[in-house]
Amino acid sequence: MQIPNELLEFDRAHKPIVQDEKDILKAYSELFYHYKQCEINMDKINELSE
Repeated sequence: MQIPNELLEFDRAHKPIVQDEKDILKAYSELFYHYKQCEINMDKINELSE
């Protein structure tokens, strides 16, 4: 099975600079976004393997 490279690569989350609550919420939002992207890619890889 050949897995496309775009499913194996991901954008790295950068270390956030947090100064207030707004920055904390933004950091969590970005972390969740990266997590969901990885989850979506894993689902696509699982579909390819079926």
